Amino acid sequence: MSSILAPPYAMCSRTSSVRRIPGSGARYGDRMTPDEVLRALAALEAAWKHDDTALAALAQRGPDEVSLPVLVADYGDTTLQALLTLAYRADGLTDPDELDERLRVDVTARVCTSIGRTLTSWAATAPDEAAGDVARAVLDAIVNFTEGADEDKVLPLLAALRASALLKSE
Repeated sequence: MSSILAPPYAMCSRTSSVRRIPGSGARYGDRMTPDEVLRALAALEAAWKHDDTALAALAQRGPDEVSLPVLVADYGDTTLQALLTLAYRADGLTDPDELDERLRVDVTARVCTSIGRTLTSWAATAPDEAAGDVARAVLDAIVNFTEGADEDKVLPLLAALRASALLKSE
C-alpha cells in the first residue's frame, strides 16, 4: 500500500510534481489545500459508510468554497493522475516529455482521464445531495486502480491517505 501514500502529499503542495494529463478536466487539481483534501477524504469515508448525516454536514460551505461533489470528484481525478504518474515513474520513466507522451498513448491512462473528466463534469452540475454517489464512484475508481475491488481495504486506504494529508499539512 506504500505506493498509494504519495498522492495526498502531491495534492497538498502548491508546487506539486504531479503531472496532469492534458484535458483531464480537473478544476483545482494539485492546488487543493490540506483542508480540502481532508474534507474530501471525510466525504469519501462518510459515503462508504452511507452516513448521510456526515455528508450533509460536510456539504455545508462558505460562499467561496467549492461544492462537495466538485471537491470529491477533483480529489478523485487528481489521485488517479498521481497514481498514474507514480506507476510510470516506478517503471523508471522520469523525463517529463516522455512521461506526457506515454500518458497520452497508454490506454489505462486514457481511461483514467476519461473517468476523471466524467466525474468532474457530473459533479459540476450535481446537487450537494449527490455527493455520496460521486464519492462512491471516486472510491470505486481509486480502489480498482490501487488494490482491486477488495472492500476490506477501503477504510485502511482512506486512513493511509488521511495520515499522509495530515503529515503534509504540518
